[in-house]
Amino acid sequence: MAEESRANPFGSIAAQWMDSWRAMAASAAGVSETWSNSMLPFIVKRAAESGFGMTAGNDLAEAIERMAKGPRLADVLDFDCKLANLTAAWNELQGKLAAYQVVAARPWMRAAEQFSTRPQDQKAKDINWRAQLGAWNELANEELIANQRTEEFLAAQKQLLQAAVEFRARQSEISDTIAAMLGIPTQRDFDEVTRQLTELRREVRALERRVEAGSRGNA
Repeated sequence: MAEESRANPFGSIAAQWMDSWRAMAASAAGVSETWSNSMLPFIVKRAAESGFGMTAGNDLAEAIERMAKGPRLADVLDFDCKLANLTAAWNELQGKLAAYQVVAARPWMRAAEQFSTRPQDQKAKDINWRAQLGAWNELANEELIANQRTEEFLAAQKQLLQAAVEFRARQSEISDTIAAMLGIPTQRDFDEVTRQLTELRREVRALERRVEAGSRGNA
């Protein structure tokens, strides 16, 4: 046994590392099981009571947002916090999307109302489907353009875009974390390689132009 220790001095260190890894994995599993037994039934119950809603003012949505914005204690896994942030961002995105759809649907309803309440003499002119379609397109375009110029539409569009950007950022955090755990390149790594390759191509083309200019000057 002593000979094996002298032949492989890192054997004992590797064994200790494996024991520590097993203990940490067992502890993480215990934390996950405790959370599932304590918090998961509460969340499922609250979701059932609220009809699985995730809109603003919902108890479940507010609880998830508090979890995402709460203090990051040493015994709280970082990945769980990122998942909570992702859920909160998704909740915010769905709320802003619903508000945007309400504002964007108004011109269609106004156009439909105006189209159905046209005077009889104007309806008589639209004797075929082409004329009727042209009249509908004219009304719809006017209402859409007028709606897109309102402050309410611009505010809803801005809030939706901000929520989408925030949700995308939270998605990137999750994907980067998983990629780091698995040891695979992230999207940022690919973007950096693409940027460096683009710069290298530009430098090569500039060098080729200088070489061609120098050869023509020597000739």
